[in-house]
Amino acid sequence: MPRSSRAFSRRVLLSQLAVIIATLALVTGVFSWMAAQAVTDVSETEALATARTLASASAVREGATRASATEEPASAEITDPLGEIARDVRTRSDIEFVVITDDHGLRLTHPNQDLIGQRVSTSPEAALAGREEVTQEAGTLGSTVRAKVPIYSSTEDGTVVGEVSVGIHTSVLNADLRREFIALGSVTVLALGIGIFASFALGRRLRRETLGVGPEELAEMARDQGAVLRGLDDGVLGFDSDNELTLSNAAARDLLAGDADIDDERRRTIDDVPQAIRTMMVEAPERGALRRRVSVGDKILLATAVRVRRDGVEVGGVVTLRDETTMLTMARQLESVTAMAEALRAQRHEFANRLHTVLGLVDTGATDEAHSYLESILGTGPLTTPVEGIETITDPYLRAVLEAKGTTAAEAGVSVRVAPDSLVVGQVTDPEDVTLVLGNLIDNAVRAVVRSRSADPAADGTAAAASSPDAAPADSATERGTASARGPFEGRDPATAKLPSGNGDQVVEVQLLSADGELHGLVTDTGIGIEAADAERIFDEGVSGDRETQQSTGGDGVEAAHGHGLGLALCRRVAKRHGGRVWLVDGHDPVMGGASFGVILPDVLVDDADDVQGVS
Repeated sequence: MPRSSRAFSRRVLLSQLAVIIATLALVTGVFSWMAAQAVTDVSETEALATARTLASASAVREGATRASATEEPASAEITDPLGEIARDVRTRSDIEFVVITDDHGLRLTHPNQDLIGQRVSTSPEAALAGREEVTQEAGTLGSTVRAKVPIYSSTEDGTVVGEVSVGIHTSVLNADLRREFIALGSVTVLALGIGIFASFALGRRLRRETLGVGPEELAEMARDQGAVLRGLDDGVLGFDSDNELTLSNAAARDLLAGDADIDDERRRTIDDVPQAIRTMMVEAPERGALRRRVSVGDKILLATAVRVRRDGVEVGGVVTLRDETTMLTMARQLESVTAMAEALRAQRHEFANRLHTVLGLVDTGATDEAHSYLESILGTGPLTTPVEGIETITDPYLRAVLEAKGTTAAEAGVSVRVAPDSLVVGQVTDPEDVTLVLGNLIDNAVRAVVRSRSADPAADGTAAAASSPDAAPADSATERGTASARGPFEGRDPATAKLPSGNGDQVVEVQLLSADGELHGLVTDTGIGIEAADAERIFDEGVSGDRETQQSTGGDGVEAAHGHGLGLALCRRVAKRHGGRVWLVDGHDPVMGGASFGVILPDVLVDDADDVQGVS
């Protein structure tokens, strides 16, 4: 269980205080020792300087010389002037005592008059030997720092005739040390206070910067983040509060990189983030998620942008990326399969009705009528199909998708026909992709025709009249018109071509040709068409031909007619995968008036002879 952020802050504060106190204690100790040494050195220096000054005074040298010249105790005539000098020095400074002796160590001066003439309590040997000495000793006046300096004879013969001992009481040193310690302690307390304040301020900032998350929780989050980012199949992009990319997983790099050969994956991810994804982070709502489909190379990605907040503070956002190309492709293929299944269901129902008719005739003994009925069925074909001219198509997959789309189009009041000059030699080797591309183009054309009819109510009446049982069948040549023999991409001759009358002018025409394993197709409708300025934009995700005609047709929107505007984008991607293409041949066909889309799919056909050899 992770510890609370306050416990973490307390630990940080206590750790900082411990460091500060330990540092201050060390610094205080060092400076205290240095201060004590400095005070002692000053006192010793002062005592030694005073002793030197007195030892070099002529009156002191003469007095000590006279006292050392006699074996008798020094008389008052000698000691009184020296005592006067000693008292004057003690009065004008912090000197505790000034003791002058002769060459035997007998006192000539002393603060206590009773001790004059007696030997000093501490050894005078060093000074009498001509050496200066500074020591801290305890004598009759207590513990003092004392300096002892030899007195040389006034006769200038270099003889030591006594010593001057100057002492400063240790209480004076202690007073100086107390002043130093008080000053140092004040600085230490001030530094400790500043350190405590800085620690509190740092702890608050740390809580704010980490959003109250402790180190254990941060470490756990880092481990979980790495595991999650590596374990997700979806791409993940993390953005900070300034909408700048801060992290990404391998899946996101793969989705955004496409086929680019770039070594620096970090730079590749940042450089290749589409602007649409960055814009999503700006437009993402405070609550909920923003979802959009984004095109990256030959992929269609579903991007979901979510803002992240913690304790009321926005910390950035996350965008997840999911590759929907395969799913959408399979969905379109499933739609084609479903349509073909519906067509087969309708044909099965028709076939069952015919069998029931034959069975009824046989049961009633009308064998001649049953025989005639079966001959008529064999003469007209096994089953009727709503697609005109489909007999020119022999490939079962192409026939199946055309029949399925023709059945669903007929339910919407739209006729699907195959151009009379269509010719496909060979068998389809990739039925999934071929039916996906062709089926999507036909679906879009049918929707465009339906949208055009909803914008022109008069067309409904014409279509209804043409599709009624009482309508006379038209001549097949009149229905199909005259198509140009120059191929699906060379255009049509409006002077020689005319529309079929089988279902008014609600027609979708499919022209199919083959050449060296390539399948060429042209799907044209009688809808309202597409403007030339939108010839490329309609292939973007979320954009369809009907979106461009909304204003002029008064439609309710693109969703009802063309789904989510992904069909054309998928067709183009599938065609590119085969090395082919899908494009808008003409936004307003001169013959049929609607849009005309062309498609080339290389290497999707195989000759029948080759197919047989491959099977054998």
